[in-house]
Amino acid sequence: MKMKHARPLIRTAFTLLESALATIIIGVGVLAIMGLFDACTRQNAQGAQATTAMMLAGHIQELMEGLPFCDPVKGASTFGPETGETLTIYNDIDDFDNQTFSPPIDSTRTAVASLSQYSQVVTVVPVYPNQPSSNTNEAIPEIPKTAYTGAVRVRVKVLYRAHPTDLPREVYRAQWIRLDH
Repeated sequence: MKMKHARPLIRTAFTLLESALATIIIGVGVLAIMGLFDACTRQNAQGAQATTAMMLAGHIQELMEGLPFCDPVKGASTFGPETGETLTIYNDIDDFDNQTFSPPIDSTRTAVASLSQYSQVVTVVPVYPNQPSSNTNEAIPEIPKTAYTGAVRVRVKVLYRAHPTDLPREVYRAQWIRLDH
């Protein structure tokens, strides 16, 4: 009599252990991807904030570009806005000293209401023309604001607050030296 050979068993499904291991591996991968996605989203948001802040600082610089160094009527005797002057009639660089614009303004002095979570803080301080790094401590200035030196440093800080109840945080700072012609 002939013997029949037993056929080997061929498995066609995963075991419970193999399924559990595959689920764990895929789960760890998905969690890692989600973490990466979250980090990329935050970085993208910070980049967008920095880009907007740079644009807002540039608006202030562009706005000041055509303005005279000192008041056309009173000269250098007054530092800061003259009595009765408002943003619409600021007529020289130092009128912008210690001004905060919230919502921020563009280079035409128009408020940008769609960016109301940002604000621009402008300071103007005299510096020595041959020492642009002078007078850097705003709390204890070495040159009084009323002193005419022929040069000023304009600093624009752009602040951001995600919600109206949040404290504003600085997202960008720009400064430049303006010389009297």
